[in-house]
Order: sequence, then C-alpha cells, then structure tokens
Amino acid sequence: MDSKPSSPASVQDAQAIAITRSGSRPSQKGPAEYFTGTVRVDPLFNANKPSRTSGGLVTFEPGARSAWHTHPLGQTLIVTAGVGRVQSWGAALQEIRTGDVVWTPPGVKHWHGGSPTSAMTHIAIQENLDGKAVDWLEKVSDDQYHARPTTQPATLPAAAATTKQPKIGGCRLSPEDVRRVSPAFEQYTADRLLGEVWKRPGLTSRDRSIVTISALIARSQTAALPDYFNQALDSGVTPSEISEIITHLAFYSGWANAFGAVEAAKDVLSQRGIRPDQLPPARVDLLPLDEAAESRRASQVESTFGSIAPGVVQYTTDVLFRDLWLRPGLTPRDRSLATVSALIASGQVAQVSYHLNRAMDNGLTRAEASEVLTQLAFYAGWPNVFSALPVVKEVFEKRPR
Repeated sequence: MDSKPSSPASVQDAQAIAITRSGSRPSQKGPAEYFTGTVRVDPLFNANKPSRTSGGLVTFEPGARSAWHTHPLGQTLIVTAGVGRVQSWGAALQEIRTGDVVWTPPGVKHWHGGSPTSAMTHIAIQENLDGKAVDWLEKVSDDQYHARPTTQPATLPAAAATTKQPKIGGCRLSPEDVRRVSPAFEQYTADRLLGEVWKRPGLTSRDRSIVTISALIARSQTAALPDYFNQALDSGVTPSEISEIITHLAFYSGWANAFGAVEAAKDVLSQRGIRPDQLPPARVDLLPLDEAAESRRASQVESTFGSIAPGVVQYTTDVLFRDLWLRPGLTPRDRSLATVSALIASGQVAQVSYHLNRAMDNGLTRAEASEVLTQLAFYAGWPNVFSALPVVKEVFEKRPR
C-alpha cells in the first residue's frame, strides 16, 4: 500500500519557527530553598523535543548566590552583566565578569552568584536527563561565599582586584571616620544609600554606576570619581564605556569637568592594566544616522537660533549629532542615560525634556527613568531632582504607555 505523501502545509507546520516574545514569560523569584539573597529568574526556553536543552536568564543582586548543586549533563553560563563568583567543590573561588563563558562538567558540585558588592546576570543553559536538569544540595555558607577569589581577570592586577562599596564623598573615609563626625550621616549612608538605593530592582547596578559617575562629572566632584569608576568597572561598565562617557560629557558639562574626570580615571585604568590601545580611538566608523530625524532637528535649531549663534548651531550639527552621538563605543541608550543624568545633576532642566524623550526613544524605560531620579536625589540633591520632576512628569504624560 502506497503511503500518502505529506501535504506542503503539514511539512511547513512541522518545520515552523517558534518565537517566544520578550516578556511573555513572567519573572520568578529564586526560591529561598535553593538561593541565598535576592535572585530573579527569567525563563527563556524549555526543552523542545528532540532537544533536551533549556535556558534561563538569572540575576543575582549583590551578596546573592545559588546553593551547591550539580547538573546531570553539565551547564554553560554566559555572563551578560556585572561581576560574580563561581566555585566547584574543593577548588578555588573564581571571579567572573561580563562576557565570560563558564562550563561546568556533568556531576560537578558547584555554585555561582553575584559578588558581595556587585550584581551579576548570566544566561544558564543546560540539558535535561530523564526530565531533570539540576540536583540541589546544601546552601553555600557565608565563609565559603566571602573567601577571597584567587583567579582574577588577566587585565586586573591582584592588588586592585578586591571589589569595594563606593566611598561616599570620595574622601576614603572609613565608616568610623564618618561616625565620629556625623553618626546620622554614617547611618543614612550605610542603611539607606548603600543598603537600599543601590540594591533597588528598578535599575541595574551597571546603570546606577553610569548615572552616578555622570552626575559627579557634571558637578565637577572629581575627588569621589576614582572610587565610583572602580565601582562602575566592577558593575559591568567597560573601560571603553568610561572613556566614551568622559568624552561625551565634555560636551554636556564642559571641557574642564571632563579634564577633571580624566585625572580621576587615569590611575584607575592604569592600576587595572588598561592600556590606551584598548580604548576607543579618536577616529571610528560611526553608527548609521537617522537622516530624517536629524534633518528635522537641525532645521528647527537653525530657524530658531541660526541668526543668533551660528557657530553653536554649526558645531551642534557637525560635531554633536553627526559625530559624537554616532560613536559606537557607547550605545545610544547609554549616551542618553549619561546625558539626562548630567543635565539633572547640574540643574539644566530646560534641556531635560528633549533628552529624556530621546533616551526613551533609545530604549530607556519609564520605570528606569523613574529610578534614575531616585539615584540622583542622593548624588545631586533633592532640589535638583524636584526641579526636574515637572519636566519628567510632562514627558511621561505625553508619551504612550
């Protein structure tokens, strides 16, 4: 008996590509039975037969980690943000950073998580064996977690490798130093700023670092910058991105402020073994320009101010929007994040509306913009943030939700 050939439609259905839309799978809190601290698990995909592979995006807040566990067929971790730790049973504790790929062989007892002061996000990929991808074991003790990592990234000298919380004010004061002068200030710093604000879930530690160093540069508070540059690097901001932020903010907070940031950054980069040839060069291939949008912007500025300050109008078009904003060393979203932070921190409220809209067009969410204000309240002061609130409110109200 001849078999009936498959219809084109049935073949197409069997070979159809399945797309799981971003946000369609709800985030889950890492169960306290298997995790210590605050952990968010975003499921990415389940095993689709005949494949046995599943994956998830896991974010560990500072101090958070998994319990000891094994995988019957091993596991691959791809670190996408921040600084974390990983250890197999009986081996040295190791530090992992953005871009690292970690392979754990089948049956090897291990754990992984954020560092004591930095969050870490990774994609976890593993295979199921008889429907099971993990075997959970005992919790990681505080002594195990706080052991000093013995393997550091090649570009980070051991002397500079220990991650630290930022020192508020950049004066390298100990908590006891601050307490002897102002016990209340020390308590607000420890409990509210470091204990709460830096750990709020609405903005990553990496983004909070960009907001903070942008505010400090804009306010010429260079004494605090070395500690916060180190904090930014430990949170996943790359040396190239710090270089680009300084360049970018030269235009938005002034050349002198940028020179101050250079002075603060040079020793930090040197101590971490970062060479000039590892940073973005002066001449680069630029990102594509949105010709229509730029033409509208340039025409409006020319018609409004061309007869008043033709030089400003010319450099705004030629240098800022047809050069600086198109440099690939910093994403458009992060350039906008740095710009908005600097403008609010320096009280330049009139410019916030345009750049906040641009930031949200570039991918900054409303929730993230809200958290930017919270971060800036502590680093730029409540008056600057409250001066910006009406403008931010108006932007939110005019944009589709």
